Amino acid sequence: MRELTRLIQGEFIKMRHTKLLWMHIFVPAAGAAVFLLYYGYAPWSAEGKVQGYMESVAVAYPFLAGLVCAMSVELEEEGHMQTFLLSGRRKYRLFLGKWLALGLCSLAASAIAFPGFAAGYEFILRQNPYPAHFYILGWLALWGGQMVVYAFHLFLSLCFGKAASMAAGIVEAVLAALMLTGLGDGCWPVVPCAWSGRWSSYLLLYEAGDRGRWSAAARSLPAQMAVCAAAAVLITAGIFIWFHYYEGRQCEE
Repeated sequence: MRELTRLIQGEFIKMRHTKLLWMHIFVPAAGAAVFLLYYGYAPWSAEGKVQGYMESVAVAYPFLAGLVCAMSVELEEEGHMQTFLLSGRRKYRLFLGKWLALGLCSLAASAIAFPGFAAGYEFILRQNPYPAHFYILGWLALWGGQMVVYAFHLFLSLCFGKAASMAAGIVEAVLAALMLTGLGDGCWPVVPCAWSGRWSSYLLLYEAGDRGRWSAAARSLPAQMAVCAAAAVLITAGIFIWFHYYEGRQCEE
């Protein structure tokens, strides 16, 4: 545990003088500010505005994850991977430390994106139709749904380079949008980039108070969550197994 903590601290030290940390603050803050500015005069219902914001964030997140992971790996490439691959006794902890460090940054960014937006919606626009716990659950749904996406983009960045991670992020953003429609019914649990959006849609459905629609959706929810959990385990386990044999030779642009 001490070694893992040291590795996470090391990741933050490496990011300290880069754009990575600031991106996790300013991008969600700017996004929330733009939406609040638009919602000040938009003719939508208060509930529709929240739904539009949550879906927009869930769709944009995979691309941002791809960009952030690519930039993080680019830092390691500048040192020819020596600092990264030789920092710990157990190799899997190297990947885990970077993944968790980026996950903590993502947690902070999600806090700005959701509870931060809720504060502005409540105290500036005074239109907030939902209680505080709704935004806390939305924050956790957004963050939790993207952790596997972060691991996947670290794999892409390490194995294929920055361009592959960013290109995959664009494709995932399109997929995340499609999975919010009827095209995603039944297949979204095996598409990790769709999890945040779908979980948020279930949360919105529950808070809307339509018990009939919620009851119909809730019947399939346990099976869907089980598929999500199985997919998360298989994907992350596969990535860690791959990283065990990784020597940094593949990471060339």
